[in-house]
Amino acid sequence: MKKISILTLIVVIITSAYFIAKTYKGTCPLAKLRAEQRSAEIKKSESKNQEGMLLLRLRKNKQALAIFNEVLAKDPGNIEALWGKGEFLRRNYRFKEAEGIFNKTLQLKPGYLSALNSLAYIKYQQGNLSESLKMVNEILQNKEIDNENQAHAYLLIGGINGTLTDQGGIFAKMKYGTQIKPYFERARDIAPELPETHVALGTFYLKAPGIAGGDLKKALFELEQAVKMAPDYATANARLAQAYKKMGKTDKYNFYIQKAKNLDPKDEALLND
Repeated sequence: MKKISILTLIVVIITSAYFIAKTYKGTCPLAKLRAEQRSAEIKKSESKNQEGMLLLRLRKNKQALAIFNEVLAKDPGNIEALWGKGEFLRRNYRFKEAEGIFNKTLQLKPGYLSALNSLAYIKYQQGNLSESLKMVNEILQNKEIDNENQAHAYLLIGGINGTLTDQGGIFAKMKYGTQIKPYFERARDIAPELPETHVALGTFYLKAPGIAGGDLKKALFELEQAVKMAPDYATANARLAQAYKKMGKTDKYNFYIQKAKNLDPKDEALLND
């Protein structure tokens, strides 16, 4: 019995040493299986995140949230899914919750541009224009910035100039008013696939006086493009309705304004209809 016990011990030691060596070399069957499973999970999460990002772009926000929550249930630290959930909250005016998620995202991945852009939008929506502009300028200085984040940054600068124009007197209108359109045009040219770029430029053409570059036909073109790209985008529908109202097309105005209200009754474009 003693010999058998010693023999068994030797076999166990040799087997353990074999698997330790294989694990160290990355060829242990169990370690290899776990690595393959993890790789498959990562690929599945990446695919899900891409689907969620597309839904966000199309303004199918609730469907996007469901996908991001599915990813986060298995991988709570997934950066893209975290940002996507935070962006859903931001779009639904739940700024405090969104800010908490974006800050968590930046803790996990410092300098994550999408989170920085979204935080800058929150500062803008809260009226903190100087802090928002500071953040946006830092984003634009990043050498690895992608087209989408660059476009969003330019949209925000254009929006900030628009707010400063509205808040100021004649000198503010001269100083900031001329800076709105160029930024919106730059954003659209960089990322024409983003409906937000068409909404921003279309809104400028719609609201600006003719002497400052307002043009109803151009507004209609840009806003129709936005609605075609993202039919569920409340702001795009509201602005398109307002363009039709200016043209005296009451039936189309009623259709799109009601659609916007159904999509998001709190949308800011509806407040000044």
